Amino acid sequence: MSNKVFETLEKWGVKNYKVIDKQAIKEITLGASILATGGGGDPEIGLLWAYKVLDEGKTIVMVDPMDIPDDILVASPACLGAPVVLTEKPPSADVLNNAIRKLEQYWGKKLQATIPIECGGVNSTVAYAAAGEFEVPVIDVDGMNRAFPELQMTSWVTNGVNASPTVSCDDRGNVTVIDTGDDNKMAENIARRVAMAYGGISWIATYPMTGKQVKEASILNSQSIAWELGKAVYRAREKHLDPVEEMLKSLKATRNVTGVRVFKGKIVDISREFGGEATKGFSLGRIKMEGLDDYKGSVAEIDFQNEWLVLRIDGRIRCLPPDLIAIVDSETGEPIRTDIMKYGYRGSIILIPAHERMRTPKGIELFGPRYFGYDIDYVPVEELNKEVWQDGV
Repeated sequence: MSNKVFETLEKWGVKNYKVIDKQAIKEITLGASILATGGGGDPEIGLLWAYKVLDEGKTIVMVDPMDIPDDILVASPACLGAPVVLTEKPPSADVLNNAIRKLEQYWGKKLQATIPIECGGVNSTVAYAAAGEFEVPVIDVDGMNRAFPELQMTSWVTNGVNASPTVSCDDRGNVTVIDTGDDNKMAENIARRVAMAYGGISWIATYPMTGKQVKEASILNSQSIAWELGKAVYRAREKHLDPVEEMLKSLKATRNVTGVRVFKGKIVDISREFGGEATKGFSLGRIKMEGLDDYKGSVAEIDFQNEWLVLRIDGRIRCLPPDLIAIVDSETGEPIRTDIMKYGYRGSIILIPAHERMRTPKGIELFGPRYFGYDIDYVPVEELNKEVWQDGV
């Protein structure tokens, strides 16, 4: 077992850290997949990648962002493209490693830690796997505390940190360097077209920044939030508790936010924009759910673009981006993703307020409802659901 990562922590004067074992990565992956709002890609791919790294005797260590030096250099390894394609076309570990090495080469600097770009099924976990591969720590942050479809939709951009340079690779050895300065929408446009040229999916190393920028612009301790959420679901399964209730209790304990269950039903209709993966680089469409139990007679409709975006129940808007919509299996707490959902799937719809760093005026401009083409002003999810929010039911 290498001690390089521990040597680094000693040099930084970091005494508090968490060694991530297989159980921990499994819990973090589940929690992140729930926060991923239906997107973030197949969690199994990132999970197996992290397991492989641990099986090779490498160490994965997570550190608190406030403990890292201001002058270290970090970046985010991630997957970009349509989740449906990822499920059909999983990569080898070499692709992401190549992206990081090419970013180091272009940057002229060595990566000293990784940061997950989001709480996503695959995009949280690959940052842990890459940290283990490169023998650097992973920092307890991300850029969203959820998943979003586009590269620039982060708290980093809203706080003046840019996605450039971004290196994009595929499994055939193709490499594209994207450097658009502070034009982050252009970086997204190019990265999306590159992913489409690669066949719908790409592996990127992006958002190079300093330790100081990590602290000022990230969603702090977001990985711990995901970890506790995953633990809560596994605990519910073991003790035969209601996984939804345990999730909501966990969010209250870790983030001090109230989340609510607003619907329980089954999917009765799926409208997909077929070809969206190839023409736009996204999975797009809408689902319709019919209510069950206490919600019998009601109908829920959710629009999606990789992630669940807008929820209407009986025609009334109940959630808008950047607030979170999660559909989970009512019995197991397993998230229902946009890339695997099918007719007849049953689940509970949970709504969670976005992190305060995502709700700034700049954030609403970059990833609020109007950005996605809705002629609607953003209204916080708590206000849209006043009648149930106080009770947290």
